[in-house]
Amino acid sequence: MPSSYLAERVLEPQEPLDLALTLSVVQRGASDPTLRIESVGAATRVHVAARVGEVSGGGVAAVLEQRGASGISGPAGSRFRAPIRVRAWGPEAADVEAFLRAVPALVGLHDDWAPFTGSEAYQLIPAGARAGFRRRPGLRLPSTGQIIKQTISAIFEQRVTVGEAIGAWQRLSRRHGDPVPEPPAGMPGLPEDMRVFPRPEAWLSIPSWEWHRHGVDIHRTTSVRRLTELAPSLSRYGEGASPAELARALAGVPGVGPWTIAEAMQRSHGLPDAVSVGDYHLAHRICVALEGRRGDDDRMLELLAPWRGNRQRVVRILLLAGARDQRKGPRLAPRAHRLI
Repeated sequence: MPSSYLAERVLEPQEPLDLALTLSVVQRGASDPTLRIESVGAATRVHVAARVGEVSGGGVAAVLEQRGASGISGPAGSRFRAPIRVRAWGPEAADVEAFLRAVPALVGLHDDWAPFTGSEAYQLIPAGARAGFRRRPGLRLPSTGQIIKQTISAIFEQRVTVGEAIGAWQRLSRRHGDPVPEPPAGMPGLPEDMRVFPRPEAWLSIPSWEWHRHGVDIHRTTSVRRLTELAPSLSRYGEGASPAELARALAGVPGVGPWTIAEAMQRSHGLPDAVSVGDYHLAHRICVALEGRRGDDDRMLELLAPWRGNRQRVVRILLLAGARDQRKGPRLAPRAHRLI
């Protein structure tokens, strides 16, 4: 195996940035084989196994560390300005350098909340939610740049419980992903069960019986296969295209609708206005937080209208403040697809 190229960067946030809180929306479960967040006391370490170039790129391993991000001393906001140390390695220097150039967007360093928090519209958010945001001001919207990966993740989460979706996604990603690059001599590597996200052709090679065994129904299987068949063109289309253009291209993939696109592009592009319409719980939670009673998607959008352009920011603030459903409706129960 060729020796790894190692490079390091230190990011200095000028505004509060909580690494764990920001990347929590990207991690798919505690045992995510591609991104793992560990927080102990005031220290956060994030293990990343990335593919630089989603269609044919090589693998890169990285460790991101921030100390003091979750401390409890000091004025609000100051403790979230701790530097982020990034160490990345892989067999190809160009891939490692490309990953390092993308890290600021990944951790939300380019996501500027100041125009919104300084606006009159921000003052319309319930006072309790604004107080919660002041206590944890390091929330940022991450931009992974991984439209194929994030769309596949969202497809897995269609019409099933979170536990079902994440479990199947983790097992198939781990089984069909590429090995993580070995670290340079004397340096600890990533956890043994981590993998670089599978290439498009790896998803296409999974037989139907294996999808079924892992509880993924034919509709989601077909959507993943069609997306990965189109991955080369979608990847080229995304270079220089606006988020709206890319969203229209994704909408042409069978089984990829508004909810899937919103979920994917919230994480791939950090879109501040993307709202997940069609979510089983979100509308109820947001409506309860804003007017004290459950509501549907239409009502949620009506209530979020004053914040158009920043509706995803408002959703994240409300969820951070603990927005909860009143639990008066039925819960979505796991379905035994493997027995069908």
